[in-house]
Amino acid sequence: MSPKAVITGWGKCVPPVELTNQDLEKVMDTNDQWIFERTGIKSRRISHVEGTDLAELAARRALACAGLEPEELDLIVVASTTPELLCPSVAAMVQDRLGAVNAGTFDLNAACSGFVYATANITGMIESGFVKKVLVIGAEKLHIAMDYRDRSTAILFGDGAGAAVYEATEGDAGVLAVDLGADGSMGYTMVFPSLGTRGEPYEARPIEDVRLYFEGQPIFKMAVKGMAASTEKTLERAGLTVDDVDLVIPHQANARIIDAATRRMGIPPEKVFTNIENLGNTAAASIPMAISDAAAAGRLHPGDIVAFPAFGGGITWGTLIMRWGQRTEPVGTHQGELPPTDATVFDLLENNLRFFAPLHGRDSADPII
Repeated sequence: MSPKAVITGWGKCVPPVELTNQDLEKVMDTNDQWIFERTGIKSRRISHVEGTDLAELAARRALACAGLEPEELDLIVVASTTPELLCPSVAAMVQDRLGAVNAGTFDLNAACSGFVYATANITGMIESGFVKKVLVIGAEKLHIAMDYRDRSTAILFGDGAGAAVYEATEGDAGVLAVDLGADGSMGYTMVFPSLGTRGEPYEARPIEDVRLYFEGQPIFKMAVKGMAASTEKTLERAGLTVDDVDLVIPHQANARIIDAATRRMGIPPEKVFTNIENLGNTAAASIPMAISDAAAAGRLHPGDIVAFPAFGGGITWGTLIMRWGQRTEPVGTHQGELPPTDATVFDLLENNLRFFAPLHGRDSADPII
């Protein structure tokens, strides 16, 4: 019997600077009620450090939780849409900082489905015996791609990182089935136009080509259908039904998407874990951050059947079905924190607001607020 990939450690990193709906009211035509009714979000976080710093701290916390030393890792995988650099990879930089000298590394980009895609990859490696101990990180610094006067995008996304340690184990616990899917023909619905080599990267690009392009309505419909269908397919592969599911920890895209998708699956709200209200949509980081919060809230129990559905740009989707292992409490804790900052949220967003000001009929030299 081949080993299974089971989560033995978890950790997250939440930047300290908060961007509330009330803050957004000062820079765009919106209000708290409008945002919350459409997204379920009250606030999100803006990072004063690089995404690699967030990834490192989440990783250290996950390793401490699992009771592992960095040298014991065989592989580090980072899922991210907003890496600090394309080369070296974020995973390689994290490996160096941790001292995980025996680990291979790579980054993976499947947008908001990144954590599911990364886990599917390492599950196959663990089941084959190629690796035994793996660190998977989701890390995003999404605010760099936002136009904070565009309420169709900026109200949704936040920064953060989450990490999970997977170990090979014998027995019933671990990843039972996976499903991955994509539809590249719909990739135009969510685009980071400036993050790549398209065109002439040595020439200045138009301002409108720097911010995230996002089509909310088609994404909403595809996300609901995609997450529901993927979960049903993965349960069937695992030989399970919806009634067997104890908890759903979905990608935290939008509270309305989560509600519509889980209702479509026939899963009651009490079996669904969300933390989007005060973190926003953190893309590839959202599921591992939610795992940490679910564990802290006592929502994970030995032997639970847990579903992890996700949907992201690309368009991508995927689901993991997992039988939770014996560990529900951390073996240890990491005491480190991010460097402190005295910056306010508008200090951190000042350059962003000035840069995009001309798109909104403003002079970039005008006062920010």
